[in-house]
Amino acid sequence: MQTGDTTNSTIKIKGKVQKLLNQAADRQGTAEGEIYYRKAFELMASHGFDERDLAAPDEGDDVVHKVFEFAGAYTEMQSTLLLAMSSSLHCTGFAQRVHRSTRISSATVFGLRRHLDRVEMLFTLLNPVMIAQARGVSAEAWEDVSTVVKRRSFMSGFARQIGARLSEAEHRVADDRDEYALVLVDDVEKAQQAQEEYAAMRGLLFSHYHSQRSFDGVAYGQGVEAGSRSDLGQTRVWARRALPF
Repeated sequence: MQTGDTTNSTIKIKGKVQKLLNQAADRQGTAEGEIYYRKAFELMASHGFDERDLAAPDEGDDVVHKVFEFAGAYTEMQSTLLLAMSSSLHCTGFAQRVHRSTRISSATVFGLRRHLDRVEMLFTLLNPVMIAQARGVSAEAWEDVSTVVKRRSFMSGFARQIGARLSEAEHRVADDRDEYALVLVDDVEKAQQAQEEYAAMRGLLFSHYHSQRSFDGVAYGQGVEAGSRSDLGQTRVWARRALPF
């Protein structure tokens, strides 16, 4: 079972990560900011391993699921970010699309409680950052693409890069702990099995969604670049790709 000391440790880690992210945001685009983000990201990755005892599983090893509700604009991109981070944190999930709409109402993520807790924490920190940065992207009068398209493309690039960098950091920490390599593979398999059982019980059928929306490569590249800078990526999230939608 999770002890009070473990809970307090998690709270302290979250506070440290938040402080590092704030410092990184204050120094956005600088080498110093990059260092703060890297520290925050690796702190979360290390925390995920340090809190785990392979010889004595606790409630953090329980396989659970959580439904994330989306509100406001760009719900599709919020879902994309969440599932990218979930993937790098050894979880899996699927999105629920509103009937006859491009909006996403929610996403359900499956995984070990310890991984899912990190997904929730980091999504809460990163989602507002992504949306705020996207608001700074707009189309010029001479461009043949809308501001909405540019912002959506930016967020797509941002989510992709965040997922990639978080996965890299997660693997970097895992490489220093050989005993965890097979365990992490098993964690993913447990998450996938939980999702399959959930779908079977409810008669759900998953399908790929192929968007016909316009796309702007320049804005996408700006999002990737933003995900590589200190203000976003290296500090907050990790994921392994879940179900496409």
